[in-house]
Amino acid sequence: MAIYITLGVFSVSLALIVWKPKGIHEAITALAGALLLFAARLLTPEDAAYIWGFVWNATFSLIGIMLFTSLLDRNGFFRWAALHIVNRFHHKQVRLLIGLLLLTACTTIFFNNDGTILIMIPIVLEVTALLQLSRTAKIAFLLGIGLMADTASAPLMMSNLTNIITAEFFHISFGEYARHMLIPGMTAIAATIAVTVMFFGRRIRAEERRDAAPQTFPDGASAIVDRRLFKISWMIIGMMMAGYLFSSKVHIPVSAIALASAAVQWAASAWAGQTDFRKTAARAPWLIIVFALSMKLIVYSMYIHGAVDWFPRVLESVVSHGQLAGILGSGILFSLLAAGVNNLPAVLVSSLAIEQIHGQAYLPFASLLGTSVGAKLSPIGSLATLLWLQLLYRGGITMTWREYMKYGLLFTFPILACALVALWLIGIQE
Repeated sequence: MAIYITLGVFSVSLALIVWKPKGIHEAITALAGALLLFAARLLTPEDAAYIWGFVWNATFSLIGIMLFTSLLDRNGFFRWAALHIVNRFHHKQVRLLIGLLLLTACTTIFFNNDGTILIMIPIVLEVTALLQLSRTAKIAFLLGIGLMADTASAPLMMSNLTNIITAEFFHISFGEYARHMLIPGMTAIAATIAVTVMFFGRRIRAEERRDAAPQTFPDGASAIVDRRLFKISWMIIGMMMAGYLFSSKVHIPVSAIALASAAVQWAASAWAGQTDFRKTAARAPWLIIVFALSMKLIVYSMYIHGAVDWFPRVLESVVSHGQLAGILGSGILFSLLAAGVNNLPAVLVSSLAIEQIHGQAYLPFASLLGTSVGAKLSPIGSLATLLWLQLLYRGGITMTWREYMKYGLLFTFPILACALVALWLIGIQE
C-alpha cells in the first residue's frame, strides 16, 4: 500500500505543479505533498534528517552565492559586462546573441546557474525590448540564456547544486571534479551556442534592421554605481575561487566559502553605503529552496518504499555494454529521470543507485551531465528553468509547457550527446 500512496502523492503533486491552479507556487504544492507523507507516516523525522545531511552544504552554498551575486548586481557588475557586449554588437544580433551566451556561461561557471537566471533574464528582456524584436527573436535570446544557465553549470563544482551534492556523496575534490568535467562542460557550452545559432540564426538576421534599433545604448561604465567597490569585488571573486580550490585540502565545506564571500561582499557594500540587507535577502529565491527540499523528500519516500527499485536494475543493464554505450545510455537515463522529477531529487536517486550497483568510475560524471544538461528536457527539470519561466511571465512573455517541451526536446539531446562523448574521450579510468 505504501508504494501506491507515495506514487499517488508524487503524481498528484506533479500534476498540480504543471497545472498550477490559481497560480499556486510549485513550492507550496511540493511542501503539501511532503507534509502529507509525514502525516501518513511514510516519511519520518529521521528521513528528513538524512535528506538534510545530503543537501545542507549545497543549500547553504546556494544561499551564499545568491546573496553574493545579488550584491554584485546592485553595484551594476553584470549590467556593466552586458552593456559592453550590447554596445559592440547590437547591429549584428547573431553576434550579440553569442556574446550574451558567453557572458551567461561565465556567470554560471563562476557563480551558479540559478543566480545567472536572476541576473541575465531581466537584462535580456530590457535589451530585446530596446531592439524592438519580435516575440520569436526574443524567445531565441531568452531560450538561449535559459539553456546556457544549465548547460554551462558542469565545468566547476560550485556552478550547480547537483554538482556539490554529487561531489560530496562520492568524495570528489574540487580539483578532481574540474579535471574530469572541464572538457565535457566546455563542450556543452560550445554545443549550446552552435545549436541555438543554427536554429534561430536565420530568424534573427531577418530582423537586423538598423533603423529599428536605437543608435546608442548606455555606456558600460555608467552601470557601475561605485568604482571602488567594483574593483574590490574582483578581488573578492578571486579569493572565492582560491577558497574553492583549496577547500578540500583544508576540509572546509564549499558552503562556508560561499557564505564567507557573501559576508565580505556585504561588508564592502555597506562600507560603500549602498547596501540594504533586507532587499538583498528578499531577492534570494527562498521558495525555490523549499520546492527542492520538498521534492527530495517526496522522491526519497518513493525510494525507501520501493517505487524506484527498477532504476538501479535498468542502470546496471545500460552500463554492461562497454564504456561508450554506458556513458551515453546512463547519461540519457539520468536526464530522463531529472526531467521527470527535477534534477535535485534525481541526483539523490542516481547517487544511491550508483552506490548500490558499485558502478563504474564514470557514472557520477555521466550523472552530473544528465542532471544538468539533460534536465532542460522539461520545465520542472531544474530550479533554473522554473525561475526562468517565472521571470518570463513577469516580463510579459508567456510560454506554455507544450511550447517549452518542443524546444527542450529539439535542443537538449544534441547538446547532451556532445558532452557525453567528450566525457568518453577524456578516458576516465575504471
